[in-house]
Amino acid sequence: MINLVQFQILTEKSIIALESNKYVFRVDSRLNKTQIKHIFEELFKIKVLNVNTSRLVKKFSTSSRSLKNCHKKVILTIEPGKIIQFS
Repeated sequence: MINLVQFQILTEKSIIALESNKYVFRVDSRLNKTQIKHIFEELFKIKVLNVNTSRLVKKFSTSSRSLKNCHKKVILTIEPGKIIQFS
């Protein structure tokens, strides 16, 4: 289950979103919204209110003449007053 959640995305926009209890992660592209919600509720013992997903753009590699792997970006809205502990 840990391999499905790859890492947290920290950009200027995502750090501002932390103030409104929104966390941005990169996950495996095969997951759907209900699976993502279930994984985060079990891993971090939090209540997920909303899950927004978007696929990151596929990149074409000119050297190998193929498309690189596509990943999914997830924006999670959690309960007010709660935080995700990374320990």
